[in-house]
Amino acid sequence: MGLKVLLIGKDASTLSSLKPGLEKKGYIVSAVRSRKKALEQVADDKPDLIILDATSPRLDGGRTCQALRQRVGEVPIILISEEGNDSGQAEADFHLTAPFTFRKLANRIKRVVQSSEQSGETLQVGGLILNLDKRSVSRGKKKHQLTPKELRLLEVFMRNPGKVLSRKFLMKNVWETDYVGDTRTLDVHVRWIREKIEENPSSPAYLCTVRGVGYRFEVPEQT
Repeated sequence: MGLKVLLIGKDASTLSSLKPGLEKKGYIVSAVRSRKKALEQVADDKPDLIILDATSPRLDGGRTCQALRQRVGEVPIILISEEGNDSGQAEADFHLTAPFTFRKLANRIKRVVQSSEQSGETLQVGGLILNLDKRSVSRGKKKHQLTPKELRLLEVFMRNPGKVLSRKFLMKNVWETDYVGDTRTLDVHVRWIREKIEENPSSPAYLCTVRGVGYRFEVPEQT
């Protein structure tokens, strides 16, 4: 049976252009045009993937993403929005900046499927254990849940210990955008992660700032 996809968006022309292409790929697609209808749909039939087109000002991407995340738990969400609009990205698993090609969307979906197949994987670096399936990080007896973007960002850091990672690299690999005009969302997510993994977030031992460049994930000596 094909992947069940829920397509959400205010623009009827966008929905009508994407739905046939997705069905041609073998996906079972339902399309709705409001947050209310979307929440009703996920309650009746939980999808395998949600695609949320938040390019219309009539649909609040942030509120819709939050409401969906509360209802569907770990179901992956691909958020489509205009460049510079990061509302809802904290709750989404993947982000796509409009305008985009159908091929690019298809590639995003492929990555979602691959990520699902890798569920259960854990990373352990130093005293941190990152559970990619349960979307949690543990340090000693302390365990914290992570948002999708916190998870992806921390995973990138933990796979590159000791390396200086530029803001451009992090925005490209976590938010999948080349736009670096405003990277405050990166700084906010780093602060949130520090609050969950650091003994003293104001004097971090793991996530260190490299002024003027980006960040470096250190592995502190175990005492």
